Amino acid sequence: MGICRSATYWYWTMSTTRSEEAYTDQIFDQEEEWQFLEKGILKKTCSARVCMTCQHFNYSSDKHCRTILSCHVHRRLIPHGDHLISRCHLWIQQRESEIGWCPEVA
Repeated sequence: MGICRSATYWYWTMSTTRSEEAYTDQIFDQEEEWQFLEKGILKKTCSARVCMTCQHFNYSSDKHCRTILSCHVHRRLIPHGDHLISRCHLWIQQRESEIGWCPEVA
């Protein structure tokens, strides 16, 4: 036996998918339009204080499933590889280290 779905169900399902796609397109467009960080902003470091461990570091993917590394303080993209060996003077420790991963659960 097949499952019978009403027309309202299919309309809701299809409209939700379209609105989610429009929302994700807006997110991709924001970060894809950003420029890369200029030389001199990131300083090389040999410690754990690198972009990847910063509170402002973010990553996502574009429409073609390529990884986009970004800094939301500078509103710029981070060149691949630099997030592992560099940091800027605005580096801030992630809050998860201070208060735990989910303090509201405890």
